[in-house]
Amino acid sequence: MEIDFFRGIAIILMVISNFVTDLKYFLGYSEYLLFWSFFALFVASSFVFISGVSFNVSFSKKVASQNLTYKSYLNRFLKLSVIAVVITAVTAYFLTSGTIYFGIMHFLAISGILGIIFYRFKKLNLFFSVIFLFLGVLFSEIVLDTYWLLPFGILPTNFYTLDYFPIFPWFGVYLLGMSFSEKYYKNGVSKRSFEIFKTGFFNKICILGQNTLIIYIIHQPVLVGLLILKYGIFSKIAL
Repeated sequence: MEIDFFRGIAIILMVISNFVTDLKYFLGYSEYLLFWSFFALFVASSFVFISGVSFNVSFSKKVASQNLTYKSYLNRFLKLSVIAVVITAVTAYFLTSGTIYFGIMHFLAISGILGIIFYRFKKLNLFFSVIFLFLGVLFSEIVLDTYWLLPFGILPTNFYTLDYFPIFPWFGVYLLGMSFSEKYYKNGVSKRSFEIFKTGFFNKICILGQNTLIIYIIHQPVLVGLLILKYGIFSKIAL
């Protein structure tokens, strides 16, 4: 339940962060940009970290119960991949700039597969996370005029996108979540009881945390739709 709660908080903060991004992109909002940049980094890091924890807990439970099949993970990969491709297609078609080539959905699709591979390393994932983070810093300094290396954090000249989560360094954050899970959960079960998350306000946030994918899919069309209703069609929408 605690994972659902923190995931629920993370998705709320992500909606807020993305709304500010919409205001900047469509309306030229420029207030407190430094704060919102740090806010976006914090929200993204929290969401990816919690995703790593959630994956490791779920996978550990299935291993412990000897009920592990890879079909569900393949299905999840395919589902997220389809959503990711749709996001790329929609942003490429409807926006004049900022096409999302490798955003959070692309990243989570790949991470679900990489997580299976790295699960065997248990607490050693803390070490691997540092490697991914370090390589992410190195790769960010490389500029190559090709889009094929975007998943690895290597950018073309003057590249701009509205959402970008390359494997380096972000899978390092995901591995931090997996490593955290190994320390504080045994066979996917928390070493402490958190009954408070089953009551009142906390339970409502948990429900949001259990439906993050749906919320993520619908929140941008809703936010952009509301802005269009108030301000009309924006010049950056290619209609």
